[in-house]
Amino acid sequence: MEQRAQRVLLATLYGAAAVGLLWLISRWLLPWAAPFLLSFAIAGAMEPLVRLLVRHGWRRGLAAGLVSLGALGLLIWGLSALAAWAAKAAADFAGQVPALMTGLAQSLGRLEERMLSLIAQAPAELSDTLRLALDAAGESLYSLPAKLSGWALEGLRSLAGRSPDVLLFAVTAGIGSYFCSAAWPGLLAFLAAQVPESWKRRLDGMGAELKGSLGGWARAQLILMGVTFFELLAAFLLLGIGSAPGMAALTAAVDALPLFGTGIILAPWALGCLLLGRTGRALGLLIAWAAVSLVRSCIEAKLLGDQIGLHPLASLAAMYVGWQVWRVWGMLLFPVLLVTARQLNDRGVVRLWKKI
Repeated sequence: MEQRAQRVLLATLYGAAAVGLLWLISRWLLPWAAPFLLSFAIAGAMEPLVRLLVRHGWRRGLAAGLVSLGALGLLIWGLSALAAWAAKAAADFAGQVPALMTGLAQSLGRLEERMLSLIAQAPAELSDTLRLALDAAGESLYSLPAKLSGWALEGLRSLAGRSPDVLLFAVTAGIGSYFCSAAWPGLLAFLAAQVPESWKRRLDGMGAELKGSLGGWARAQLILMGVTFFELLAAFLLLGIGSAPGMAALTAAVDALPLFGTGIILAPWALGCLLLGRTGRALGLLIAWAAVSLVRSCIEAKLLGDQIGLHPLASLAAMYVGWQVWRVWGMLLFPVLLVTARQLNDRGVVRLWKKI
């Protein structure tokens, strides 16, 4: 009994130490190392093309520089196209603002008249209270544009205040990706030299398995994005929304980003339709939001488990713990970490659980 208690205590201490280590890494080490980790990942993605140029007689430094400039040009082109599209959409929206505000004022006026007529039919002891509540709600609603403008200005101010940090991060990652690519073979050899020989024997072949797991994770995300796109496309076509494929693609892309989701587009859209008196479309958008969220919640754990080789229950647990530790980023990262831990355990590098 005493030995069993000691094992339980030891396992608890190991678990607490692991959680503490993860917190320290996510709180301190990861923000410092993030641009260099991104540089390493970009260099790894560029390596096949760099290696191809090297095989054709190019010096590695020159090949790395050319591929880095090409990747930078592609990124700038993509951001420019996105900015141009956003500017055009903003200009179109600004042109529609007067008509939208007129329609909104008319809708609110009709809603207020309807509420006042209902309040007039209420018992006398309730009518005054209801009228005060309606006045308070009206004041809050009419002050909403000013509040939204204030929030937007505050967000822009915060973004402008953080722009030096963002610029430094981007420049560091960009320059670091070139240096990593130019020194890729030596960098890999240096990292490999830091691994003990006993670990090397056990880790033999793990890189290929991890590559397959990461590929499976990427496939799972693309499948989820595709499912979301077709669900939204069907919903938008049924609702008679113009440019349905483009709006469905944009919403699905936003849904795939960490910290975002379909709700960040569909919820404000539905609210705007409701205020403008388009109740049917607002209800349809809310139903589409609920359906997409439900389908994603049902298939995400199973799909991730199938693609990266985890039991669906283990995938679900990893996603839940990841959410608790690091929110959306944790939901994306923790299943991959669990796959890595499983492979380390299977190869005897660490002993986290017993195999059956």
